Amino acid sequence: MEVPILKLPFDEEDAKALGEELSQALLSGRLAMGQNARRFEEVFAAFIGAKFAVGCQSGTAALEMLARALKLENKAVAVPALTFMATALAPIAAGARIIIVDVDPVSFQMDYEDLARKITPETGAVILVHLGGFIAPNWRKIKTLAAAKGLFFLEDAAHAHGAEIAGLKAGNLGLAGAFSFYPTKVLTTAEGGMVTTNSEPLYQALLTLRSHGQMDPGSNLHQSFGLNYRPSEIHALLGLRVMRKANWILSQRRAAAAIYDGLLKNSPLRPVLASPDEKPAYYKYLALLPNEVDRAKLKERLKEEFKVSLAGEVYATALTEQPFFRSHPETLVNPKGSAPVAEGIARRQICLPIWPGLTLEAQEYVVDSLLKSL
Repeated sequence: MEVPILKLPFDEEDAKALGEELSQALLSGRLAMGQNARRFEEVFAAFIGAKFAVGCQSGTAALEMLARALKLENKAVAVPALTFMATALAPIAAGARIIIVDVDPVSFQMDYEDLARKITPETGAVILVHLGGFIAPNWRKIKTLAAAKGLFFLEDAAHAHGAEIAGLKAGNLGLAGAFSFYPTKVLTTAEGGMVTTNSEPLYQALLTLRSHGQMDPGSNLHQSFGLNYRPSEIHALLGLRVMRKANWILSQRRAAAAIYDGLLKNSPLRPVLASPDEKPAYYKYLALLPNEVDRAKLKERLKEEFKVSLAGEVYATALTEQPFFRSHPETLVNPKGSAPVAEGIARRQICLPIWPGLTLEAQEYVVDSLLKSL
């Protein structure tokens, strides 16, 4: 058996339908910010349960737009040490500096106590990252702390399309959420991003910002600062197609995760388990290796001997260990800081294959191969 890293949730029926829809889009003469982009925003906002959604070019663009719209220039933004670099680079691009916060050893999510210690008077926002499609169990405490300190509470929900906790969906927990639709994500449009919010003033600011500061994109008048973050009609067509399958995709991922939970019970690996009131999106199935295991050798053996490819970690390097920050210490509030928990998790974490259509036989083979390799 051969188990790949992922399979995209599209089939021949999707390909045929998309071909026809693309033909219509090409003949319409409108390839950016047209009716498909608007419809995708409406459908996605309804899916999240938010009043507004603003499409853009990527998840990174979504975060940068938020940082610019909220005027975080010369402010500090707190982010978890275990996240993709875009979570930090987007606010930096908007003129902010970064506070790197360590993570909780069980959930791998932002640690409340470390955040409380590191907030400074210049802090303007907290970005909670829903790592692997899980929502931090302590999200309410972090939101309450942010409110008490007068900080914007934002979500990097790039991994968490459809993730739920206490009946609320990711992207609808704070002032705004940022989503990515990169090919590996739970829902994909090849490339693309989205901001969700219930704030109409923020929504209007984002609409202006994403199109060179034009309140009316059809005019030549630029009322404020803005850049080109515009979404395309082609990506929106993919988005509308994948939204038809969103609930099926989530059910498939959750069912596969439940099987892994059972197969790994009493094993040497420690998987991240959902809290009782949570329904993760399972962008990744996260597990921690024993201390003595060499992850690189393990992955090599799995691939060579068993043809099992493990997905990329989230993440193999903590932000505190990224070379960028060593050469640009001015972008950090705590340039000499460390995040020992995140750094340890980054070295020991693995992600098992999880995607719609993954069979029970394949999952049993993955776990059996993994335990033999260990």
